[in-house]
Amino acid sequence: MWLAAVAALTLTAVLGPRTESPAQDGVRLGAKVDLNDNLPPEARGITVVQNLGDVIATNLPLTDSEGNAIKTGYIFNGNLPTIVTLNYSDCPMLCSVQLNKLTESLNQLDLQLNKDFKILTVSIDPNETSRRAAETKDKYVSVLSNQPGAEQGWTFATAKQPIITKLAETLGFKYRYDAANKQYNHPAMLAFVSPTGVITRYSLSIDFPPEQLKLALVEAGEGTVGNAVDQFILWCYSYDPDSNSYTPHAWRIMRLCGLGFIGVLLTALVPYWVGRKGNPEARQEADSVPTFPGSDSRTDGNAPSQNE
Repeated sequence: MWLAAVAALTLTAVLGPRTESPAQDGVRLGAKVDLNDNLPPEARGITVVQNLGDVIATNLPLTDSEGNAIKTGYIFNGNLPTIVTLNYSDCPMLCSVQLNKLTESLNQLDLQLNKDFKILTVSIDPNETSRRAAETKDKYVSVLSNQPGAEQGWTFATAKQPIITKLAETLGFKYRYDAANKQYNHPAMLAFVSPTGVITRYSLSIDFPPEQLKLALVEAGEGTVGNAVDQFILWCYSYDPDSNSYTPHAWRIMRLCGLGFIGVLLTALVPYWVGRKGNPEARQEADSVPTFPGSDSRTDGNAPSQNE
């Protein structure tokens, strides 16, 4: 106890008596205070507006990692759904974390790149070269051991600033260039796009569980991806924007259980009903009136004659 007292006296001597600042006085008097929202200025406004249902134009010019001039219609050609990401090769951290997590999930996915879906990664840096984009592509495609079609199915592309701006606006991707640090401040985003360019779903985290990835691709595929079981599973789930994931659809599952119960009940009762209708002897036996010893079994309604 005496040690605590000595420490308190020492701090008082060093720091001096406690005084309240004018700001503290103002708070006590009920003055208006602007609370800090814990976001640094460079991070404010960096977000994704989910433009579900919007369509990506098919005439936006891009340059792929091999230096070929292509348009977005080359990707959104009506055949396969596409995962769209906006990144850049010189990103100091977030892009690498996001794409590393994506490749981990792709290696666990039972859907195949270039067969069931495609990926389009467009650089948000207008100064990025095709050669630099090719280096980035090799970095991630090389680790996709379970995706043999990754080389053809994953397109890395660059574009001029007006095209980048147009694509980002369509996707609701809000980013900003930080001139002081010479880097782009941007969110993490996967956009799932239908074969015709319609935005169907977003993933706004850096972790992409394979089962969630598959559900989003099946939904974006509009019946072209997955088998009947996958479509049925998707029917039982709905997307929850608050948790940014697919969750079981309680009402649909309850309906399904109710239909299943009715089906089991009919399966048990129908053979019984059909058997009764198809067996006259069983029906006659069930409908006959029992007789007892000594009773008259005649059914013609006439009394017995005296000669009998």
